Amino acid sequence: MTRIAHGRSWPTSLAAGCAVLLILLGAIVLAGWIANLPTLIQLRPELPPMTRNVAASFLLVGVALLVLSLRGPRWIAALCAVPVLAVSCVSYADFAFRLDSGIHEILGPSYINVQLRSPGRMAPITAVSLAVTSASLLAIATVLPLRTGLALSLAGAVVTAFGLVAALHVKPSLAALHTGVGIAIAGAGLVALAWRSAPPGQPTPAWLPLGIAAGMAGLTAALLRALLVGGYAPSAPLPLLVLGIGTLLGPVLAFTVHLAQRAHAQAAALERSQAFLEEAQALSRTGSFWWRVPTGEITCSRQLHRILEVGEAQPVGVELLSQCFDSETFRALGDPAAQPEGRGLQVDGEHRLQLPGGAEKHLHVVAHGIRTKDGVLEYIGAVQDVTAQRASEQALAEVRSEFARVARISSLGALTASIAHEVQQPLAAIIMNSSTCLRMLEADPPNVGGARETARRNIRDGNRAAEVVSRLRSLFAKKPFTTEALDLNAATREVLALCANELQRSRVQWQADLAGEALTVAGDRVQLQQVILNLVLNAVEAMGTVEGRPRLLVVKSGREDGLARVSVQDTGTGFAVADAESLFDAFYTTKPEGMGIGLSVSRSIVERHHGRLWAAANAGPGATFTFAIPLLAPCAAQGVQVESAAGELA
Repeated sequence: MTRIAHGRSWPTSLAAGCAVLLILLGAIVLAGWIANLPTLIQLRPELPPMTRNVAASFLLVGVALLVLSLRGPRWIAALCAVPVLAVSCVSYADFAFRLDSGIHEILGPSYINVQLRSPGRMAPITAVSLAVTSASLLAIATVLPLRTGLALSLAGAVVTAFGLVAALHVKPSLAALHTGVGIAIAGAGLVALAWRSAPPGQPTPAWLPLGIAAGMAGLTAALLRALLVGGYAPSAPLPLLVLGIGTLLGPVLAFTVHLAQRAHAQAAALERSQAFLEEAQALSRTGSFWWRVPTGEITCSRQLHRILEVGEAQPVGVELLSQCFDSETFRALGDPAAQPEGRGLQVDGEHRLQLPGGAEKHLHVVAHGIRTKDGVLEYIGAVQDVTAQRASEQALAEVRSEFARVARISSLGALTASIAHEVQQPLAAIIMNSSTCLRMLEADPPNVGGARETARRNIRDGNRAAEVVSRLRSLFAKKPFTTEALDLNAATREVLALCANELQRSRVQWQADLAGEALTVAGDRVQLQQVILNLVLNAVEAMGTVEGRPRLLVVKSGREDGLARVSVQDTGTGFAVADAESLFDAFYTTKPEGMGIGLSVSRSIVERHHGRLWAAANAGPGATFTFAIPLLAPCAAQGVQVESAAGELA
């Protein structure tokens, strides 16, 4: 069963109103027949009466229309429509085939009791109108989808036209005056139901032009029949005039309405497209502009006004648009000599916009130039406000740096003994040399030369201790991510020197097989050393329980396919092949007291250097952890060094 479409209130009200009028009309006329009141039946003595069958049909049609308009039980509407359809069809068959089925007296020979001149038969136009109306209501109540309201609208238009003709041309051979009014009301109710079935987004249904054409055709046909019944000859001027006007006016009105619907649909589609574009630009914080270079004419979207923080009423001129580009790029955009032949420049980059209040915005600008048929240079571009994105990236970088620093500090405990030994050795030497120096100076005569040599050894040992402290400070200091050109071999040697005593204390034999040439990369020295330190300390811990075989650590470096590689190989307990990727997940650890952040932070650091870190099980015992990052070309290395030096001077 098909449901009537929701979402339109006035067609529902109109349909319900028509239904109530039909119910009242039928009930009043039936009451006139029961009470023998000719005034209610025929209004005036010279007019034809409304028969009992017609009055009862109006009553039933009104009930069916009311049920459908209020979305009530459809079986009630079907129950009311069936007898109306049967009576009207039989009545028209009596007229067409000159029969006397007695259907007009089914409710009694009322015209005799009321003493009317008319025999009380249903007029043919009334029978046809009621048959069409009841059939339409029955179809709606049973099988007809109201979404296809074309058939319903055509039926309603024709019935309305018949009713108007019957009401205006009152002849005994046609219908009573109030019968014509009732037929017109029923037709209007059908049209209202059909109107309600149109999609909510359409102000007028798509079938309206056809409905108008059908209504005009029905009106013309009914008027012609009325004129012919009234005694006019078919070739008389008035029937010909009615035929000509109806033939021309129907298609003209239908085509006019169709054009109006089409124009409205196009305007609505354009409005929806503009609203969608504005909403999409607002969500993505992207504004657009069009710039005609020779005239300086600029058209831009509302979102660009918001990005530039200017009112929508304020025009965006060349000077204001130039703030979206760096000065050199904007000069090139407007310079005809700088344009490629046949087109304009292509721009894709970021720029910082300084607002009058001191605030700063980061803009991503994409624009391309085109030339019109007249050779005029124009630019079409988009400006995206990426300030929030850059702020988020900065905050994420700070969190990563802090997380990496926490990981470095967490590894400090594992190096405590090694650090203490590294510092203790030069300090003990300084104490011993200082005592020797005092004895040499107290001798008689003082041994000045020996004391001088001892003082030099003190300076040497003090520098050794200072270097240890300096390496620790650089490794564990809190500072932002900085990119510089560095030798990965040298960074690896510094880490191994820091871990030397820890390796010895853990009874680990270690071997450094580093490349003979410098492996120059661009990166943060501290963070890359942290990766190497994490891998070395993990290897030491993995071999902590190994007994019965050598504890061997091999650190290798080399270059391959434009990448600098560093690998740390151990002979420890290793790991399961299925855990090769899980090892790098945050807080995943196989150690009882591990935090599970070392390898996760290491991979994050390597990926930030555009490289990758992976693990592989050895053919024998243990595992090998390797990371690779891009090598820096010699010319690029000089640029990075200059940039790094400038940053340090700043």
